[in-house]
Amino acid sequence: TLTLGNRFVKVVGWYDNEWGYSNRCVELMEMLGE
Repeated sequence: TLTLGNRFVKVVGWYDNEWGYSNRCVELMEMLGE
């Protein structure tokens, strides 16, 4: 279960990074569009 937990944390962290990166791109586009 410990290995599964570590994998789960890594996956969640990766998705969190992707989400943050996407939000940064959206904010940048909105800033450039103004």
